[in-house]
Amino acid sequence: MNISALQKVRYEYKPKLPENLNGSIDSISIQNGEPTESISDKDELRGIFKNTYGKPIVTFVKGANDKIKRELKVGVILSGGQAPGGHNVIAGLYDGLKKGNPNSTLYGFKGRPSGLTDNKTIVLTDAIIDEYRNTGGFDIIGSGRTKIETPD
Repeated sequence: MNISALQKVRYEYKPKLPENLNGSIDSISIQNGEPTESISDKDELRGIFKNTYGKPIVTFVKGANDKIKRELKVGVILSGGQAPGGHNVIAGLYDGLKKGNPNSTLYGFKGRPSGLTDNKTIVLTDAIIDEYRNTGGFDIIGSGRTKIETPD
């Protein structure tokens, strides 16, 4: 593949991480804060988001993280309009999973939330991630505004 001089420089870029995310991945832990609460419509939102409503604010801190070594299978969906950092969000998720356990797998649901409902997945690999790293956009798996509004 022929790539431009600009793209070669983009591939070399290393995004800066916040201080609390630097270091080895097994030295990053989470700290649970206060439970969250909506300003209004509390009962309605609690009913809609039964599994997630009221969860605490989570902060990443330095500390032991024994669970990070587990093999994980994670799926990622991009929804909404294009945004400049989508590829690096996915690359960061991929890198973190692989640092924790090289056997972990990141699945991309292709073409927005309909990728989930239509079972259109791709296993994201080093080669795919490296091709899109630092290139902006959401092209790696696509995005859209599919509404998931029924149990079907």
